[in-house]
Amino acid sequence: MPEMQWLRDVEASFADVREELMQLREHKGFQPYRQPAWSTKLASPDVGAVSHDSGDWNVFYLFLHNQRFEENCARCPKTCALIERVAPRQYKHAFFSALQPGTHVIAHTGPTNKKLRCHMPVLGVEGSRLRVGDDTREQEEGKCYVFDDSFEHEAWHDGASTRIVLIFDVWHPDFSDEEIKFLSYLQA
Repeated sequence: MPEMQWLRDVEASFADVREELMQLREHKGFQPYRQPAWSTKLASPDVGAVSHDSGDWNVFYLFLHNQRFEENCARCPKTCALIERVAPRQYKHAFFSALQPGTHVIAHTGPTNKKLRCHMPVLGVEGSRLRVGDDTREQEEGKCYVFDDSFEHEAWHDGASTRIVLIFDVWHPDFSDEEIKFLSYLQA
């Protein structure tokens, strides 16, 4: 797929991303993930729904809904520069996702099919699986997986150490630049 050539640059930068991630271990910043209540059948009246039925899921936000987490980005300058440089028409949603051993992220859907989600496993992927629709795959460190997260998906981590994945979104390649400009305006 010619429009996905940028994935090579992301995978080629794996060592830089991993190095910055390892330095995060000395800092606070990961927080429990709470997904929007609309995204799962196990919705609650809280701000978000419980996102997993076993284990522990934490995230380290770089970008969230067009908001840049300046302190977190300052700790990961190469990773943020990589996303901003190579991700075509990035969606301004990026984070590190950490699943503790024994975690199951329940089946859920993203809010829209106007974007694609990229996963690049960085650490501890042995024993982890990702299901999107009817396709379940074991993941490999440093290999990118791109999917439409409006399809139901879920993840399991049965490995012995924490699994951490860099996740970021890009606008769907079928949109023109004009359409993205308009949709970005509406989103803001």
